[in-house]
Amino acid sequence: MVTFINLNKEKKTNIQINSSGKYIVFFQNLSGKFIFELNSRGIDLDIYGLFVGKNKDQFKLETIQRHLAPDSTSNLLIKGVFYDESKFIYQGLIRLEKKAQKSHAYQKNQNIIMSDKCFVDSRPFLEILANDVFCTHGSTTGKLNENQIYYLKTRKLDQKTAENLLIDGFIQEIPNKITQHGFKII
Repeated sequence: MVTFINLNKEKKTNIQINSSGKYIVFFQNLSGKFIFELNSRGIDLDIYGLFVGKNKDQFKLETIQRHLAPDSTSNLLIKGVFYDESKFIYQGLIRLEKKAQKSHAYQKNQNIIMSDKCFVDSRPFLEILANDVFCTHGSTTGKLNENQIYYLKTRKLDQKTAENLLIDGFIQEIPNKITQHGFKII
C-alpha cells in the first residue's frame, strides 16, 4: 500500500513517518519549511515538488530529510520553471543520524530560467553521521537548450511552441512518477 500526502497550503510542516511502507509527498508552488523524519526501518519516501514562477512570484523553500532509523530511503525531486522577475530560493538538507545505517537518501533540484530578470538560488546540503549509507545530492539551473529549440523549429514549430514543448517534457517527470502509483495530481 502507498500513502499519498498532498501538501497544498502548509507553511511549516513536520511529517513524522513512524512505520515501514511506501510514502509519496507532493507540493506545488509552496513556500515554507518541510521536515520529513523517517523514524522506522523499511520506510520508502518519495518527495516531489513542482514550481512555476511568473511575474514577481517569490518562493522560499526549505526541506529536511532526517533519517533516524536504519534501512530507510528518501528521494527528493524538485523542479521549477521561472519567468519574468520571479524568485526561487531553496535550501535542502539530508541528515542521516548515527543510527541510520544502511539508509539511502537522494536530493535533486532542477530549474529552468526563462528570463534574465528571474533569480534562482539552490543549496543542497548533506550531514552524514552514519558510516554505512548511500547519499547523493545535486542542483542544476539553466536555460533551455538552443540546439533542441533549433531542432524543433526545423520541424515547423515556432519558437514559443518549441519552448513550451521542452518545458512540458521537463515538468512531466513529476506527474509521471506520481501517476505510476495510481494517484492523480489535482
